Amino acid sequence: MNKALLVAMFLLSSAGRAQGVDAPLVAPVPKEPRAGYALWTSSLLDWGLMLTGPFMGVGLHLALPVGLNVRRSDTTDWVFEVTPGLTSRRCIDIAGDPAKRCGKTRSLEASVGLAWTPRPGARGDGLFLQPRVGGMWIRDEAGGTELQGVVDGGRRTETGGQVTLGLDIGYRKTAARSRSFLAPVVGVGVGYGWNQRRNPVRVTVMNGLRRGSEWKDQLVVDVNLEVLRWGATF
Repeated sequence: MNKALLVAMFLLSSAGRAQGVDAPLVAPVPKEPRAGYALWTSSLLDWGLMLTGPFMGVGLHLALPVGLNVRRSDTTDWVFEVTPGLTSRRCIDIAGDPAKRCGKTRSLEASVGLAWTPRPGARGDGLFLQPRVGGMWIRDEAGGTELQGVVDGGRRTETGGQVTLGLDIGYRKTAARSRSFLAPVVGVGVGYGWNQRRNPVRVTVMNGLRRGSEWKDQLVVDVNLEVLRWGATF
């Protein structure tokens, strides 16, 4: 009886010591939750043309791309982007001669997409694919010696639009000790434009710059060279 009691006490004591060894000495650090939203702007090209356009003969070029990511799941975000734009070029050049193409262009572009990050990091970082659908409204008040339907220094005003399906590819990286991030992005879109004075292939930042001499409807290809998104999550 006494031997059996001693054996039982020894086994219980050994099990207690084993549990003490196996128990973690430090509590695990909880995983940082992924932010629900990301607000950003984009395109070094647009910002660069704002500063250098008047000196490069481009004229005044203003564009403000603004985007918002809304978390849908651990691997997907809804992505909304809107870009108002204004380009203006004088109809008399520096030498005092009539310009070949001039005038003022106002535009508004908007798109919605779904960004998919196959292997997201702890804060949603990583390579992402973003299919999107977009549209554009453009009002062109144009003049110059090369344009069809414009005579004696007059102006011709036309309104056009465009719808596009596209795919962007990028990589997002969030700063180690803050919520700010950078994301290089490139992509391409295919669609249809109507009543626009533009080339069939367009770099997105070139919307208000030198374009064709006639207004027409056509299939269009847009190359997205945002180059860099930068913003913050919250």
